[in-house]
Amino acid sequence: MMRINTFLIQFLTILWFSSLVSTAKDSIAGKSMDTIFSEANQQFEQANTAAMIAPAEAQDLYQQAGIKFQYLVEHVDDPSAALYINLGNVHFLSGEHGHAVLNYQRALRIDPTQADALHNLHYLRSITVDELPMSRSQQVADALLFWHRWPVAVRITLLALSNILFWGLMARLLYQRKRWHWIALAGSGAVALTFSLSLCASQQGWGQETDAVIVAREVIARQGNGYIYDNAFTSPLHAGTEFTILESRGDWHHARLLNGKSCWLPAKSSQLFQP
Repeated sequence: MMRINTFLIQFLTILWFSSLVSTAKDSIAGKSMDTIFSEANQQFEQANTAAMIAPAEAQDLYQQAGIKFQYLVEHVDDPSAALYINLGNVHFLSGEHGHAVLNYQRALRIDPTQADALHNLHYLRSITVDELPMSRSQQVADALLFWHRWPVAVRITLLALSNILFWGLMARLLYQRKRWHWIALAGSGAVALTFSLSLCASQQGWGQETDAVIVAREVIARQGNGYIYDNAFTSPLHAGTEFTILESRGDWHHARLLNGKSCWLPAKSSQLFQP
């Protein structure tokens, strides 16, 4: 009886979502991209307003806005990072964390310095269902490079100030040379070099070492590329967990998780960040 009820609920959910998609697509037909974008933003704002007083209505509005944003991503030439962020926000507020991570990462592939995408991605990683503690080497690197996680605007400001100080001291050395001048010169130069490298790394996307994210609600990781292999972990992995693809065999990815552990995942359970 329980199995029949579960199947009925799933069937009704599919019917509801299909009717919602059909309605949303009908509302898109014949409209310009600008009009669709404006309507999607309006529905997103309406959903935010309704979220506290009418959650069901808010979810419908989020779904409709998401369908429109997805349509824009698929049909405009060279979708912008902002468009992917909008789509990511819709998925995040709809509770679809896997697809939210997917779109934030796609935004960062276009513009690695997008502060909103970086902030939202960091938050999603902090609340992911799967606990993936960092290795000792990762913890050390994370502690030593804490300044690299500062907002881009802060790092640019500190780079500018250190450059001003460095060249000011260089000019002063033409008239007066004291020991503290040399110490301050070396310090300001080191700070300027540090933040230059940090901003360069952000711009080039260095450190974004993952290739894909799990979008299925949950998936059992295996020790080999097939369902016949034993489970890789005692618990399944969940939507929002990112990984690097070491190799692909048929319909399976050999994945390395953020904590360095590896396993095999069915390809259909995830999506690649490179669209």
